[in-house]
Parts: sequence; structure tokens; C-alpha cells
Amino acid sequence: MRHLSALFLFFLFLLLQISQANPPVVLPFTPDYDGDYDLFGGENYMTNDDNLMLESLTASHGMSLLKKTQTAMTNLKRLTDPLLLAKLHAPAEMQRQLYLILYWLGEADMANADVQEVLQEISRRGQPQATPADATMAEVLLFNFHTARHLGVLGFPGLVKLAQALPPIITENDNNDQNRLAFSIPILPAAQFPSISHQLFNYEIFDGSLPRASSTALNSSQIEFAKKLISRGLLPADALKAR
Repeated sequence: MRHLSALFLFFLFLLLQISQANPPVVLPFTPDYDGDYDLFGGENYMTNDDNLMLESLTASHGMSLLKKTQTAMTNLKRLTDPLLLAKLHAPAEMQRQLYLILYWLGEADMANADVQEVLQEISRRGQPQATPADATMAEVLLFNFHTARHLGVLGFPGLVKLAQALPPIITENDNNDQNRLAFSIPILPAAQFPSISHQLFNYEIFDGSLPRASSTALNSSQIEFAKKLISRGLLPADALKAR
């Protein structure tokens, strides 16, 4: 019994010695990592391996965007091929062609491609300089792209329709309360100007009241457009004399 009491006193002495030791070190609330902050303003706890992985993911994302741009350009080259366009029934199939082109321009834009540069490259068709017809095509298609974006038809619902070669619904902008359709129409009537009925530069996206099919009179904007085409050699000089 006396032996057990001595053992108990020995352990009590050890506990008292431990209780008098220094307390555990309190870790700082915000550890110092040499001021290395990430893009969001917080501390960067990433290791070198983590950074390598992030760079790899970023590169993969960039490659994905590049792939999307290349796919868009491949389809745009196919859709603007003069040999293909010549086989289409004008103006109905040419109008549907514009919907498909706007879809792929929208895809290129979402892949962070410069749509103007995409159109310029396509219009050159591998040559140092585009022909007047192809340069005009690029100019008009770029105008159509900006018009479509202004009308709000390059969002997901609009792209779904455009991908099916159907007119998209204008759901935004212009105080539109009737969900009008953005139609593709010939700028100059194909029946009156058959020489350009298979040219993409003769088609535009349009959100107003459609002109009557029986009307043969040209409005002022149509006349100005015809004059521009004449000046570029894309219409004969007397194209407006009988109008």
C-alpha cells in the first residue's frame, strides 16, 4: 500500500511539471506566404505542381477555343464557297444560307475570335487579296453579324434557330413586344437582278415589315447599294437605267 502511494505521488509530480511548461504556439490567423497573392486577391497556397496543372488547364482551354474557331472557319469556308452557292435555289436557299453563316459567325465570336478578321481571311480564299465580290461579301456579312447581335438573336435561343436555317425570334432590344422574326431577305430583288442572286452580299438580316413581293420599285437605300455595286464592277453600269 505504501508502495502504491509513492507511485501516485511520483505521477502527480510529473503532471505538475508538465503544467508549468510553455503553452503550445498559436499559429497566426493569416500565415505569411511572402505576399504571393492569387488573381482574386487572396493568399496563393498553390504549390509548383499545382501551378503547372493550372497552366496545363489554361492551355487546354486555349486549345479548345482555337479548335472551336477552326471548326467555325471550316464551316464558313464551306458555306461561302461560290461553287456551292451557284447550286442553291435563289433566293430561298440563299436566304437560309445566311442563317447558317450567322450561326457559325456567332460560334466564332463565342470562341473569342475576331469576326472581322475571320471574314477577311475567308474572303481572300488563300490569295493575297480578296476579289471585289468577296471583299463586298465580307463587308456585308460583317454588317449582318452586327445587326444580328444588336437584335439579340445570337444568344442560345437564336443560335438554335439559326443552326436549323430558320429565322430567329427577336426577344430583346428595339422595344419589341411582339416577338418579331429576324428574316433574311435579298437587298436587291433576285428576279430583277439575277446576276447577283447567288451572291451573299445581296442578302441581309431584316427585322422590319417585309416588302411586298409584287413591288418592283427600289427604295433609296436599295438604289445606293446598287450604285455601290456598280462602282465596284459587280453590276453593269446600266443596271439602274431601266428602274
